[in-house]
Amino acid sequence: MALFKRTQHIIIAIAIVFAINWIASIQYGRLDLTEDNRYTLHASTVDFLENLQDTIRFSVYLHGDLPLSFNKMKREVNDMLNEYKRIGGAHVQILFIDPASLAIGKNSIQNTYKRLMQYGLKPYTIQEEDEQGKLVQRYIIPGIIVSTSEKYVPLNLLANALGNSSEEQIYNSLQQLEYLCIKSMKQLTVKKRKNIAFLTDHKELDFQQVFDATMLLMEQYNVDRITTQQLFDSITKYDVAILAKPLTAFSEAHKYIIDQFVMHGGNLIIAADNIGVNVDSLQRVSHTTAYPLQLNCSDLFFNFGIRIHNTILLDNQCASIPFNVSPLGSAPRFEPAPWYYYPLLKPLKQQPHAITHNIDVVKAEFASTLDTLEGNGTITKQVLLASSAYSRTIGVPNPVGFSILDNIPDKNFFNAYYLPVVVLLEGSYNSLYKNRPAPIEQNSIPPTFTPKFSSDSTKIIVISDGDIFKNEIEVRGNDTVPKPMHYYKYFAVDRRVYTGNKDFFLNSVNYVCGDEELLTVRSREMKIRLLNKTRVVQERKYWQIVNIGAPLILLILSAGIMMWIRKRKFGKTYVG
Repeated sequence: MALFKRTQHIIIAIAIVFAINWIASIQYGRLDLTEDNRYTLHASTVDFLENLQDTIRFSVYLHGDLPLSFNKMKREVNDMLNEYKRIGGAHVQILFIDPASLAIGKNSIQNTYKRLMQYGLKPYTIQEEDEQGKLVQRYIIPGIIVSTSEKYVPLNLLANALGNSSEEQIYNSLQQLEYLCIKSMKQLTVKKRKNIAFLTDHKELDFQQVFDATMLLMEQYNVDRITTQQLFDSITKYDVAILAKPLTAFSEAHKYIIDQFVMHGGNLIIAADNIGVNVDSLQRVSHTTAYPLQLNCSDLFFNFGIRIHNTILLDNQCASIPFNVSPLGSAPRFEPAPWYYYPLLKPLKQQPHAITHNIDVVKAEFASTLDTLEGNGTITKQVLLASSAYSRTIGVPNPVGFSILDNIPDKNFFNAYYLPVVVLLEGSYNSLYKNRPAPIEQNSIPPTFTPKFSSDSTKIIVISDGDIFKNEIEVRGNDTVPKPMHYYKYFAVDRRVYTGNKDFFLNSVNYVCGDEELLTVRSREMKIRLLNKTRVVQERKYWQIVNIGAPLILLILSAGIMMWIRKRKFGKTYVG
């Protein structure tokens, strides 16, 4: 009878184990116990997947023989995509592909990588030792082709940034994984893309100077470069108009067109210098003169509820430049020096906003300051970026040059704090030309145009620095090559990568376009917990002993306790 019961218990236990395994094989799930909920999808992602109509296929090429760190990335990708499939059901398909398995014949592995590169995936080079101990190069593809039956989007997972180790790059990439996937899916499923226009007829930044910004936007939107008159001719076509560093005065007719663009529901991003500085002349002489720019937009900005001052912002929190510290006549010796004219802007803690949440500092160049005014309409204003607690302004005209570095100012020199540089305006506006005749030639007015003198709710971002979205241009012989927006030509001495500029730009456009859900997913904060390599080396033997010895000691103690309990319970006591 006892044997039958014991056999029955064993059979039941085996059946339970098989049942649990069977349920686990057909039902995916996980419990997120992390502090920052890094394994929990954002609510907007869940909502998107629950309402997904198209079938989306994820072809993951991060597969095969991978280094340890990339295996971790593969596991994270697999877990997230399985979570997508759990919510999206049959509308989400996942396929892991080893690029080496696609190779057939001589040199075919190289041809495979070339084909994947033509699809937009970027290979990553790693160095390994072969069996003879020689270093050999090998390629892996940390990327995904996200596709529907009609189109595809390449998704490169590795966030490559100057100054970051490969381990940091992988952690940063994992932090952006959900955003990259949801952005790709939206690109494939959106029925109508929104339209964005860069205005061009006031000597704004040219195409090469906003190349990186344009490429970023083209992943999600239709982007054009048009004149102000072309904006007028299609006044309801464009969702956002961008003024990127205009240098010449706006005519009354052009101000009227911008005013009417806002009245008809258009959103604006204005990055405008109010002062001019010939930076190139500082390559030849020790100083130049800053002067006020006459853009003739003060009344338009005033109507929106903003005023840009004719000042230059100096900030103790700033980028660095190489500065020659050698005496006159000696060989030049360059050291990093704070360039107070390039402030590093941050959001105000007391005024948090989704646009600036979890972004790095934003580098400005010869920025001005601005004030918010009442404006003409029902308008709310919020400062998005401001100077540090140690800043200062100087009026123009004024000399600007390296003399400020001869005697490093103390903190008392910086007698102002948290000066606004970027402001968001939201609400409904009244037209600047409500009680005025339209200052425009009749033959310039489109035949279908009807003037409006009040707007529905719209958004305007005003930035008192025209260079904040500009990318550097590198000259290579007779060619010019645009650099990424986060690139700084003095990285060798500054040692910073200004990813905040790119993040701020993309967040701003997403917000004014009404794509706040993308913005909130992108700005999720996850703590990077890397091992302290110094402590790993110093305490290596200690942790080896703990990891090997502690389990053995626990096992011996457990066995001893069990023997003692059995002896007490079942041992016989003999009385002599």
